[in-house]
Amino acid sequence: MRLYTARFRVVVTILVLLFNFEFVYSQHENKAPGAFSLSNAGLSIGWYNPSMDYWKNVSEFKDADFNGAIDVNAFLDLMLIRNLHGKVSLGYWQESVKDSLQSFGNTNLLQTGIPISIDLVYQLKPLSFSVVTPYLGAGGEFLFVQHKLKFELNTDPSAKTGSTALGHLVAGFETMLSSQFAIDIECQYKFGDYKQDFKIEDPANPGVINIVTETISLNGPRVGITFKYFL
Repeated sequence: MRLYTARFRVVVTILVLLFNFEFVYSQHENKAPGAFSLSNAGLSIGWYNPSMDYWKNVSEFKDADFNGAIDVNAFLDLMLIRNLHGKVSLGYWQESVKDSLQSFGNTNLLQTGIPISIDLVYQLKPLSFSVVTPYLGAGGEFLFVQHKLKFELNTDPSAKTGSTALGHLVAGFETMLSSQFAIDIECQYKFGDYKQDFKIEDPANPGVINIVTETISLNGPRVGITFKYFL
């Protein structure tokens, strides 16, 4: 597996533009940017549906049901200037599918991700209504990936691990329940991929094993609900 960087530049550009926009807006309002301060902490529970194109379209698991994974994140939110927030989070997700493979019986494929994310989020205060405030943002994450197989009729192979980088765009609505509690409905779209090596027997030379590298897409939406506690 490798570090993914190509589309990651897009997210960095969006983060810089958001920061510059808020800085200029603060100056226009004759308000200097305030000092950083811890705003809130919370938990996000959502559903992430990565593309997993190789597994769905090429691999021996192409007949399995890939329905996405529950994605849980704990986070800290830092107020930067005015309506601009930075968020640091640690998450966990695992997609599990099962299929019957020749010589191996019922086989479970477990794909696990542990993301460490940094987001920059801008609250659209002029568009607020009642206790609801929409927001937009972008972020990046360093993702630890693990691939594991569990066979019914054979010895389980060792898990394969690696890491990559993903980018994501964010849109959501924050609803204040009280001065200390809020609930968000948030949508993300993640983009990126990772590479994984596979041992494939050469059909023209039985017994000869070749190493084939496949690129596996992690593009996909994440929809979740977020619970916040203001500090």
